[in-house]
Amino acid sequence: MSVPAGVVSNEVTVLWRDIGVYRASGPLRLAGPLYEMTSYETMAECEAAQQTAMAKEALSRVGSATERLSDGIKTWDSDRQYYTTFRYLCQVPGARRTPFR
Repeated sequence: MSVPAGVVSNEVTVLWRDIGVYRASGPLRLAGPLYEMTSYETMAECEAAQQTAMAKEALSRVGSATERLSDGIKTWDSDRQYYTTFRYLCQVPGARRTPFR
């Protein structure tokens, strides 16, 4: 929800972390938690934290089996049958969360 210029919003923005495990042959999520990491007073603060979290995640998983996503990274297992996503999303509480894939 956008706030008109000059109006202060009292809504916080939440940074969510989603870890999902998928089979390469289909879109069905097999496992993985989705949880709230931290709340921020502004969307800008949340987005800055999102970028930092994504950069740290990418550094810890460098390799040829890792792909960058717009909101995180994807890592493949050694035989490329399964992959795991590490994604980050900023949203206000109560908003319909965008499905990860």
